[in-house]
Amino acid sequence: MVQAVAEAVEREGGAYRVRAGGAWLDATHVVIACPGYQAAELVRGVDPELARLLDQVEYSSSLTLSLGYNRADLGKLPGFGFLVPKKERRRMVACTVVQNKFSHRVPDGKAVLRCFFGGAGDEAVLGESDESIVAMAKDELRRLAGIGAEPVFHTIARWPRSMAQYTVGHQERLKKIEARVASLKGLHLAGNAYYGIGIPDCVKTGREAAQRIVG
Repeated sequence: MVQAVAEAVEREGGAYRVRAGGAWLDATHVVIACPGYQAAELVRGVDPELARLLDQVEYSSSLTLSLGYNRADLGKLPGFGFLVPKKERRRMVACTVVQNKFSHRVPDGKAVLRCFFGGAGDEAVLGESDESIVAMAKDELRRLAGIGAEPVFHTIARWPRSMAQYTVGHQERLKKIEARVASLKGLHLAGNAYYGIGIPDCVKTGREAAQRIVG
């Protein structure tokens, strides 16, 4: 089994060649499961029109900050979290109370708040320093939820161009993408560029690709 970055896909007769890690692999079926703009680069040599359509799927960036607390300092928080409406929003988009939503992910005596930033209206947040992100989250948690406890640790994950944006015309674009893919036997697309951006949506597209292959 080869684990390497895919660099290109070529069609050869009724099959495909994939260049990964500098080596070429022959394949009857190819599943491309990556963001639309990366999929476009891979298929450009196979179908330039399909690549053009995939390039049209817009993406925004996101950032997640996990703040860890001693549960005794934080107290009991009801619910699974909250969304911040635009008219009340400064930078934070949402917050999840992890120990309530996914209790198995947080040790006894600890609590984690996962704060979400970014989106189409705030790409610049990814350029903020870690210290600035933590400070703005603490300020907004105090303002929005009355949380003044000090976190004992934090982790930050930056996700540039990670969230597909289904802009006006997406349904029509999908029909054209589906038609191009249908004409390329053995080529399959999966990921968040098409029918949903959530993890279950992505898993569904992968399973459907697998079913088409075995079927």
